[in-house]
Amino acid sequence: MVSDTSVRIFFSMGNPKCHGVRATVDEDSSAVLITLYEGTLPNAPTECAEIAVNASLLLTTRNPIGTRSVITG
Repeated sequence: MVSDTSVRIFFSMGNPKCHGVRATVDEDSSAVLITLYEGTLPNAPTECAEIAVNASLLLTTRNPIGTRSVITG
């Protein structure tokens, strides 16, 4: 947790020249559910080296995280 309303997630992804990521944040009174999506970029080259890259995203919640669980979906 970075602040009351933000959390940084760390993950591995494909080559950033070819792959992009996005995340959704869904909240209820007991949990913050983070779902990460990875896919091929629209203008990606036809050939791309298969490598793994460590990356992170800073995500913001609508309400303070407080004592809620942060879980992946």
